[in-house]
Amino acid sequence: MTPEGKKALDEIRKVRGYTLPLHEVLAETNPEFLKRYGALASYVIFGPQEGRALDLKTRFLVMVGITTAVKGDREGIEWAAARAIKNGATWEEVYEAAFLAGLPAGIPSFEAACKVLREMKAGKGWVPQKVPSVKKKAAKKRK
Repeated sequence: MTPEGKKALDEIRKVRGYTLPLHEVLAETNPEFLKRYGALASYVIFGPQEGRALDLKTRFLVMVGITTAVKGDREGIEWAAARAIKNGATWEEVYEAAFLAGLPAGIPSFEAACKVLREMKAGKGWVPQKVPSVKKKAAKKRK
């Protein structure tokens, strides 16, 4: 891997907390494309709230719905769900975002998302990340 590819991967890890296989392939095959793609995606998803209609929690709930609807990869669903929760969403909101996407996309897409989310909640997710458990989140809501 070139120094440019490593630098682009490091920047994505800094913003997102991890990289996906597509990032690693692009780092090896086209570091400039990865750099530009990473900057755009980071801005669109994580960009500042000022001037934006949707807060981070809502952006990530939308991402849960989109990845569910397009029968996205499990990493995408996990990633969006974890970020939504980190930004204040409840598990119920995450499931609802996936369910709403299942209506136009077909219930099998919602069913697949449910499997991913249940495994994630049980600590068996593919993307390493800290996600509040249901009990901890419910206890915080009651306070």
